Amino acid sequence: MEIIATVRSDPVESAVKVVGSHLRAGQYSVKARTEQITVGKISSHARTPIRIFSRRSFPVILGERISCTGKLFASSDRKYSAYFSLTQPCRLVVAASRLDKWSADIRANFRRSATKISGAGGSLIPGLVIGDTSLEGQDFQSNMRRCGLSHLTAVSGANFAIIAEFLLWFLQWFLPNKRARILLTAVVLAGFIVLVRPSPSVLRACIMTATILFSKAHGQRASSIPSLGLAISVLLLMDPLQATDPGFALSVAATSGIILMSPRINEKLRPYLGFATEMVAIPLSATLFCMPIIIGISGQFSLVTLPANIAVGLVVAPITVVGLAAALLAGFLPSITHLCLILISPGSAWIAWVAKFGAQLPLLLFPKNIFGIVLVIIFFLSIVRRRKIISFGLGLVIIGFVVLPFTPWPGPDWIFVSCDVGQGDGSVINLGNHQAIVIDTGPDPAKINVCLNRLGIMDIPLLVLTHFHADHVFGLTGVLHNRHVQRVWISNLPEPATDYSVTMATLKSLPVSVVHSGQTFTFNNSNATSTDVRIHVLWPSVTTRKMATVPGDGSAVNNASVALLIQVGEVTVFAAGDIEPPAQEVISQDLGLHPVDILKVAHHGSTYQYLPLLDLLAPKIALISVGTGNPYGHPALNTLAALTVRGVAIYRTDRDGSIAVTSSHKIRTIKKDWWRISWG
Repeated sequence: MEIIATVRSDPVESAVKVVGSHLRAGQYSVKARTEQITVGKISSHARTPIRIFSRRSFPVILGERISCTGKLFASSDRKYSAYFSLTQPCRLVVAASRLDKWSADIRANFRRSATKISGAGGSLIPGLVIGDTSLEGQDFQSNMRRCGLSHLTAVSGANFAIIAEFLLWFLQWFLPNKRARILLTAVVLAGFIVLVRPSPSVLRACIMTATILFSKAHGQRASSIPSLGLAISVLLLMDPLQATDPGFALSVAATSGIILMSPRINEKLRPYLGFATEMVAIPLSATLFCMPIIIGISGQFSLVTLPANIAVGLVVAPITVVGLAAALLAGFLPSITHLCLILISPGSAWIAWVAKFGAQLPLLLFPKNIFGIVLVIIFFLSIVRRRKIISFGLGLVIIGFVVLPFTPWPGPDWIFVSCDVGQGDGSVINLGNHQAIVIDTGPDPAKINVCLNRLGIMDIPLLVLTHFHADHVFGLTGVLHNRHVQRVWISNLPEPATDYSVTMATLKSLPVSVVHSGQTFTFNNSNATSTDVRIHVLWPSVTTRKMATVPGDGSAVNNASVALLIQVGEVTVFAAGDIEPPAQEVISQDLGLHPVDILKVAHHGSTYQYLPLLDLLAPKIALISVGTGNPYGHPALNTLAALTVRGVAIYRTDRDGSIAVTSSHKIRTIKKDWWRISWG
């Protein structure tokens, strides 16, 4: 199939991600609008939004018309009619306009200049100034999100407002007419849109800023609310799907905060900050109004969000204004650009430091349900409407949930937890005193990190990676984040090669051991509820065996999984990664095998189970780590039926969330604690 399409965005490189049990290398993609579609000898004109994907970098410029050959796929995003995967390099049909080339050159030159500024601060500058986030690492972006500074990692309404406020202040010395100043500011902002790209988020920010300018032109705050309503209506008429976009809600909330609360903050702070008041008032008011939405989406509230935004407020405006001037000069005065970047680099480094420091502090975790959302909204409205008694009472309720000795998940005497890591595995054995043995890390660093944070785990005497499929090891960086790992056990099969090399590179200097059947280890348990933890390695054998394969994506790797029989006090656990029937049959011949209390069902409850081994283990509880709506049919109906007919209690992470088991076999799940407000 061949298409002719107009490029509607800059190419973006996606991060490496886990698809099934394997790593998929990062891809390059670009938004486009088709002009013509040719299948065989039949051509038709069709104007529809698509996203083009390529495994290799392809240099295209916004506004170019290109001809591409590839395959068409159904889109999982309602914003696009389809996805298009390239099979051959695209060729240029119509060049981009001079304006688009000019903006592309500025962005490229500015990005190159920013790479000369070392550290996370240097990577932040292009994102904050022109919306280019290509230099920002995932850890940095995670830190910014965690402490409520993520709005600084890309161009937002606050950037438009800062530039507008600066121009209105600066032009008063040259243009006495207020309306003339506003008109010139609008023209500059229009050029700024071209530079930062007219994406939906930028158009939102532009229209919201135009709303603020309109209210300033009329000098009445009362006119700003109807104009905001008009702006919302225009945006929804242009793109009705924005109504379901969290970014749209955040943009509306930020604009509302700037209109309604920024004047009050200005009035209170002007005696202390003078001309710098706007620099603090704009981001602070926007943050306050966005907080309920952020908490409703993420279920998290960092107590450092407001202090962090105040702390960086004074440097955001200079970085934005000076950075924009530097970007415009990057093409023909690179030395001046470099000087400007040096001047603002301490400010960007300060933002990066605040984000890193704030990300290390605990979060207040709210339940992600109606109870949590209603509680946050009422608390917020009571503060805005100055209902002191209500806000004080709700504040006491929130503090009470955190301070009072409830026994929420995982409970004080938990011994084994199956973390909800999506379609993958991640288990934790409690050693007490914030120590634990971790078995597998799941596919998502953020999810395993959240689980370990909620469990309070800071020290890991042993990390077991049962095998090297990505859904068991790609969350490794989340386990290592701010934690000390003493030793690592791995399988004796270093495959898949890519996943193995990435894992070993991440482990770096940590002591790594290949374990095999017959080995036995004991770990001291400082948990008062149980004795030491004894681990018997059941599999793999010393030498790799060739076994029969079953349909799937890696029987050989699955059958090399480390299988463990774990004794925690009076409780026994069988955990065996993704082993399949051939390996399960060999394990069932182990004379030391006996009935267990907890079975960590192999391979996410797939259909491939060796039932004689299940009869030999005779578990009381079966834990299945599986992702919601996975395309593999996990857990299989026949596996669930086999467990049910044997009287085994079944718990699944896709339905129950993270699952904790106590020494008395009591089960606690995240989703049952719908009322829980806690630190994490």
